Amino acid sequence: MNAKKMYTPFQIGGISIKNRLAASAMFEYGAEDGKITERIKKRYRQLAEGGFGLIITGMHAVSREGRVAPIMVETTYSDYENDLRSIVDTAHANGSKIVVQLQHAGYGTFPQDGYDHFGVCDKEMGDGVFYHAMTREEMASVAQGFAAAAARCRTAGADGVQIHAAHGFLLNTFLSPSTNHRMDEYGGSIENRARLLFEVYEAIRVAVGKEFIVSVKFPFSDLIEQSITEKESLYVCHELARKGVDMIEVSSGMVMDGSAHSFTPFMKKGTREGIFLESAAKLAELVPIPVISVCGYRTPAFIEDTLHSTKITAVSFGRPTVREPNLPKRWLEDDAPAACVSCNRCCASFNDGIITCQVLKDKMKNHNIEH
Repeated sequence: MNAKKMYTPFQIGGISIKNRLAASAMFEYGAEDGKITERIKKRYRQLAEGGFGLIITGMHAVSREGRVAPIMVETTYSDYENDLRSIVDTAHANGSKIVVQLQHAGYGTFPQDGYDHFGVCDKEMGDGVFYHAMTREEMASVAQGFAAAAARCRTAGADGVQIHAAHGFLLNTFLSPSTNHRMDEYGGSIENRARLLFEVYEAIRVAVGKEFIVSVKFPFSDLIEQSITEKESLYVCHELARKGVDMIEVSSGMVMDGSAHSFTPFMKKGTREGIFLESAAKLAELVPIPVISVCGYRTPAFIEDTLHSTKITAVSFGRPTVREPNLPKRWLEDDAPAACVSCNRCCASFNDGIITCQVLKDKMKNHNIEH
C-alpha cells in the first residue's frame, strides 16, 4: 500500500506533527470526581504507542461547575497539571503531540446544585432544571476560565488546546440560530453570535502567547433546522484564522435532543466515507492554516485520495480509536479498513469506567464463555 501522504509530517504553528492521522476527542467517561485516572492515562498511552501523530484529548471542563458530570475531567483541581503532564510525557516519548480539548457544557451541565445552570438564553431542560440567560459578567468569567485552563495545559507541557465550539455545548449554542435568540450584541447576526467564541480565543491567546497551539473544533452545520449556514461558518473560520487560530477541525451536529439526525451519522456498510469532507475541503481552500476533517474515515485508500485531491491537511478519528488505538501502526502493515462498525455503543459505555468498544467487549465475553 502506498501510504506516503498519510505518513508525512505537517506543521501546526511552529510544531511538527509526524503524520496526518489524528485521534479526535472522545469523552472518556473515566474521571473520578473530575480527576484524571489511571484508566484515562492508559487510553492516551495506547493512542501514542499506536502511532497517532496528533492526539486531542476528550473534553476537559474549564471549571468544576461547567462539567457534564463528575466523570468529566476538570482543569482546576490541585494535581491537574501533574496528572496531565504524565499523559503529555508518554505521548512525547512516542513521538506524538497532545492538544487538550477545553469545554464548558452550557445546557449540558450536571443537573444538580453546585453546577452552572446558565446558557445562551433562558431554557428549561427535560430534567426540570432551569438555565438562565448568561450575563455579560458570566460570559467574561467563562472566557477567563478557558484562558486559565489553557495556561495550566501549557504549564503541564501540552502542545496546545482545542476550543470545543461544536456538538451542542455552550459555544455552539451561541453560534446556532436555533438556540441563540438574544437581542443584545451576542445575538442576531453571525458577527454577534460568534462574539463569545472570539472573546474566548482572544483570552486564551493572551494567557498562552503566540507559540502555543490554539485550535478550534467548529460545527459547519447543526444538522437541524435553523442551523448555522455554510456562509456563516466560512466567515467565522476565516475570522478565527485571521485572529491567529492555528488549526480548525471541522465537524457538525448539535446532539442537543439525542435524535439521530443531529448526532454524528452512523457509518453503514456501503456508506461513502468522509461524511463532512466537503465542508472541510471548502474551508481548506479559504484559510492558510491546517484544516482537519473528522468523521467516517475508515480506509487508507480513501484517506490517501482525500489528502491528495483536497487541501485538507489531516484526518481525525473518534470511534475507530476506541476499537483500535493502534490504527496508524496497523495500517503500515495491513490496509484492511478500520474495524469500527460505527454502532455508537461506545458513546454510552458510562458503566465501564472508561470509553469502551462494546462490540469488542461482547466478542471477548463470548470467547470466554466458549472456552
